[in-house]
Amino acid sequence: MNKKGNLILLLIFVISLTGCHNSMVSQHLAKVNSHLNELKKSFGADFLKPDLLSHFPEQVKDTTNFKMFSSPPGCPPSYKCSAQFGEIYLICKRDSVTEIRLKDNSLFKTNYLVDSNIIINQTELRRDMFPVEKCNKLFDNKYPIPYFESYDFNLGEEEFEKIIDGEKYWDYVYTIPSDLEVYVIQAEAGNFWKENCNENRPETLKEWKHGYSKGVALSDEKDIMVYWTMVW
Repeated sequence: MNKKGNLILLLIFVISLTGCHNSMVSQHLAKVNSHLNELKKSFGADFLKPDLLSHFPEQVKDTTNFKMFSSPPGCPPSYKCSAQFGEIYLICKRDSVTEIRLKDNSLFKTNYLVDSNIIINQTELRRDMFPVEKCNKLFDNKYPIPYFESYDFNLGEEEFEKIIDGEKYWDYVYTIPSDLEVYVIQAEAGNFWKENCNENRPETLKEWKHGYSKGVALSDEKDIMVYWTMVW
């Protein structure tokens, strides 16, 4: 076979590989968006405030830097009282149009690593196993935001271990972008559960012992946007 024939075969092979890759990406995006749509319907089903994920994207268009995690509440009427708090986050590549719209509609902005904030560490709402000094405390004229060190940004992590009453427990603290800016879009203090499990909450949160908050966080350095919602 001459050189021209080899080049044609190589071109066909490359096109074939590209087609396979594009097909796999499309299938993955379809699964991601199907799961996201289900979460929009189900997350907060036991909560009295609707549209908790209304600021989330209609669909994920690019899986670059993508990560999604959901820990929905486990409480009545759907479940027995097991955990009357929950959160969800979606990390994806920044979208300037969406970013401008959400910024314009935000009611609070803060630099996560510089400012003092009401940081809700959900894993420590009912216990004091791996306490974090800056978390679950009230600050005037602030709105609650997540404990972002519990979000996996694929930037590394620290693992901590404790033995309590003979049982081993682990906690993971994830590295976060150093320039993380947080925008709260909506937040309200109060007990909005359809059925109350009367769970203990840190007294240091005062009027924010129960509530919900939702918003976005941005990092120029990592070119990412984090959509988040939490209820507690």
